[in-house]
Amino acid sequence: MISLKRISWILSLFIVISCADSNKSKSITIGTNPAGTFYYVVGTGLSKLFSEKLDRRAIAQPASGSAVYVPLINNGEMSLGFSTSIEAGSYYQGKMDLQKQPNLRVLMRFWAMPYGYMVRGDSDLHFVSDLIGKSVVDKQSANITLSIGNSSMLSVSGITNDDYKSITVGGLPQGITAVTDGLADAAPIALGQGNVRKANATTPGGIRFLDMSNIENVQQYFDNLGQGFNSYTVLEEDQLPGAGEGLLTGSVDIYLVASSTMPDEEAMSIVKVIEDNWDMLQTQFAALKRGHPNQFVGNNHTVPFHPGAIKYYLEKNRWDNDSEVKNQSLLSQY
Repeated sequence: MISLKRISWILSLFIVISCADSNKSKSITIGTNPAGTFYYVVGTGLSKLFSEKLDRRAIAQPASGSAVYVPLINNGEMSLGFSTSIEAGSYYQGKMDLQKQPNLRVLMRFWAMPYGYMVRGDSDLHFVSDLIGKSVVDKQSANITLSIGNSSMLSVSGITNDDYKSITVGGLPQGITAVTDGLADAAPIALGQGNVRKANATTPGGIRFLDMSNIENVQQYFDNLGQGFNSYTVLEEDQLPGAGEGLLTGSVDIYLVASSTMPDEEAMSIVKVIEDNWDMLQTQFAALKRGHPNQFVGNNHTVPFHPGAIKYYLEKNRWDNDSEVKNQSLLSQY
């Protein structure tokens, strides 16, 4: 017969093992856009990396868009997700009639996404400032926060709302179609996307992106706006259709965001495993070549950084006084 002491020891051991398994099995969920999008592809790559290196079950969880998964991240119901600098800042501050998400925190500035106005290759337009009097897509109902970047590129080029015919489309792909079908003179889109490459290959004369290099102090202008939009100078190695070396366009930062409720140790381990495997990730995802661990801390972040991420960056000597001042300013909003 098994003694009471023996039974008690077995039960204690079972509880310890169960708790360990529970902690180990707690999954990391990564919110992304629908399957097939670049966010989903990168999210799937990260989930594989986390499963292997952190010994934790990790999954990419596709949704119709950030409006679905960002609130879940804010509430701690989902671990991570991707969001642009403009979008994340708009959610955090409750701009553009979006519900405030005060618990959003940045883990890293993952990569920069060049973003600008596209025209047909046979167009006589070459600079954003040439859009005066033209039909311009400046709003996408499915991506309302991008209108901040759209208007920023127009305003830095000296163009007001009264200077062009405003067109609203459902989403970014519809803007491309409006241009290629001749229904609009220009539409904003991320450079290098698959649907941009397709438009370049199927449209007679291809497509081109408009330049802003004829404007002085573009980045300073965007910095003063403080909305998370930046300038980007195209490099030869970018190999972006319709955008030659030296073209000055806009860009948004892609953040990896989490909730303030995420434990500091977990945030640190996620940032560390991404940095430790950065070369491999760059090989898998070409867009990450427009990012680097030394740039994980952005110059004009729109959402506070997670305390765990800050601890990591302090150890790497990447967190300076300017970063702290900016962070405290954002935190003081709540």
